[in-house]
Amino acid sequence: MEKEFLDKVKDNATIRIYVTQNNLQELKNVWNQWDDETKQLFYFNYGDLPYLLDVKVDKHLFQALV
Repeated sequence: MEKEFLDKVKDNATIRIYVTQNNLQELKNVWNQWDDETKQLFYFNYGDLPYLLDVKVDKHLFQALV
């Protein structure tokens, strides 16, 4: 029973990582479509947030967030 529970937890973590990576890729695609003026406006309003687009999403990062 404990093994089944742990398997479900691992499966859920795997699904969450996959979804997170897909969402991150969508954000990268949007960012890449913007021109320099739009990107500068975003930097002005939100600071260094776009640098997070370069962070690799992996199980270690995900576990740190949970």
